[in-house]
Amino acid sequence: MKFGEQLRSSVIREYQWYYIGYDDLKGELKKSTGPLSATAHNGREWTEEDEQRFVGKLESELEKVHTKQQVKAMEISRRIAVSEREVKEVVHRLNERGPREDGPSEEEFMLLEEDVSDIIADVHDLAKFVQLNYTGFYKIIKKHDVSC
Repeated sequence: MKFGEQLRSSVIREYQWYYIGYDDLKGELKKSTGPLSATAHNGREWTEEDEQRFVGKLESELEKVHTKQQVKAMEISRRIAVSEREVKEVVHRLNERGPREDGPSEEEFMLLEEDVSDIIADVHDLAKFVQLNYTGFYKIIKKHDVSC
């Protein structure tokens, strides 16, 4: 399977607008403004203007991906901190209860477990997002180096 197809089939809905624009970058590699050349890709020579335009778009895509990754990682960190406080509070109540006092309910533990499971799922999705984008940047740079 080609990477562009793999990327499209692996998109996570929450991240759909933040993935590398792989097909757009690939299209940039296929077009150029230089004079005709039988040896260059697509029959045209890659110019400094082409390089600057491509690098600008590449940096823009990198910034888009990086910003989404940073925002999501900070959100996950905050959620972890909140969950950690909640777990410590419930465990403290469990350890400090008297012989005739009720401790935390089973429902409280189930809610904590759901929160932790949601965080784990978000970490997994973020890791998948980062890995796909890393692969996309690697592949597009490799294509650039081969064709230009």
